Amino acid sequence: MALVGTVASYGRILSRAGRASLLWSIARKSSQSASVQQGVLAKTSLSSPPWPEIKLPDPAEEAKLHGELVQKVNEQIADRQHGRLFAVVHFASRQWKVTTEDLILIENHIPAECGDRIRMEKVLLVGAEDFTLLGRPLLGKDLVRVEATVLEKTESWPKINMRFRRKCHFQRKRIMIQPQTILRINTIEIAPVLS
Repeated sequence: MALVGTVASYGRILSRAGRASLLWSIARKSSQSASVQQGVLAKTSLSSPPWPEIKLPDPAEEAKLHGELVQKVNEQIADRQHGRLFAVVHFASRQWKVTTEDLILIENHIPAECGDRIRMEKVLLVGAEDFTLLGRPLLGKDLVRVEATVLEKTESWPKINMRFRRKCHFQRKRIMIQPQTILRINTIEIAPVLS
């Protein structure tokens, strides 16, 4: 009632826009004083995030679990019970997921000759059935060893690139042949003990 009486007394003097701003300022002051009196802010989407709070584990407990996990993986590697290994390697500007005896077709020639064994040093991750070792961004050279053999250096089938504009007597024909190299992955080995 007091709010309406205050606005009515000033109503003759103020214009319509002035009344709206006056109403807004009075309402805002009253809501601020009410929230200060209660001591509780209204719960909105901005007052707290919509997802539940995440409780971080105890560092000592986490270190204990980490030690147990590393010991388990070391036992599997020592007993050779990890099964077939796979790796993701970065080679010739691409990433390849490889296992032993896989063939890779690379769209370029590499400086090695046919029959040469090469070592792929940029290994991003290595995994087995029960574990995966991730590099940040690469795994160490002493930890993982991936070897491959150059089987063949050849050229691709001819690809015809034809450009043609009708009614213009315009016709261009290009035959593109891309050099290719075929590699076979020989071995993927992990160091006997993880640190």
